[in-house]
Amino acid sequence: MVVDHTRCASCGQPLTNGYYVLLDRPERFCPQCIATRPRCDTCGAPLSNRFWQLHDGRRQCDACHAVAVYHPDHAKQLFRQTVGMVAEDMGLRLNVGVTFRMVDAPTMVKLRGPAADTQHTLGLYQRRGHLRMIYLLYALPMLIFRITAAHEYAHAWQAEHCPLLRNDFLREGHAEWVAYHHLQQLGSHKAAARLLDEHHPYHQPLQYFLQLEAQMGVAGVNTYLMRVDA
Repeated sequence: MVVDHTRCASCGQPLTNGYYVLLDRPERFCPQCIATRPRCDTCGAPLSNRFWQLHDGRRQCDACHAVAVYHPDHAKQLFRQTVGMVAEDMGLRLNVGVTFRMVDAPTMVKLRGPAADTQHTLGLYQRRGHLRMIYLLYALPMLIFRITAAHEYAHAWQAEHCPLLRNDFLREGHAEWVAYHHLQQLGSHKAAARLLDEHHPYHQPLQYFLQLEAQMGVAGVNTYLMRVDA
């Protein structure tokens, strides 16, 4: 994609009064568009006059739409690849499998329940009776799809191997540690480094698990988590 750095990527007007940039995006945006334009529901960029309206009400910019996962068969293939890499390279295998389903935003809200914070829910693991299910949000960009799948698969592994684990710091830290390693597996080192930013919501628990890994190794971290009883 050729980017004109002299014009705002949203309104197309010349950048005569300064500009803003977003993390890992080459485009530049004028202050007016940053302040007033509706944002892409995926990346937060100000939308141009050309954007994609999803059936569940979300809006996407061209950049996110170009790499979004829409087709169920494609989603299943990516999910299998992600789970296979995590299970093989990190030793996180399940004795009982987990089913995958891609859902839209309203369905995700219903699955989480009315009391939950659903605004930024990209994925969810749930067990209902004998059914173990991972739900991922429809139309996620491919890299976000894969790290969300890795994160939720870690929760599925925890539910099977650490059934007494209730500590959210450990649960989310371990899941984000798995997502971090999956980015490394994919060669997405810049994206992995962003998870280490101090403003990232899982920054502290992720750092905790990276420190454990430095002391115990990957297998040692998994063994440690299985011995935690709270």
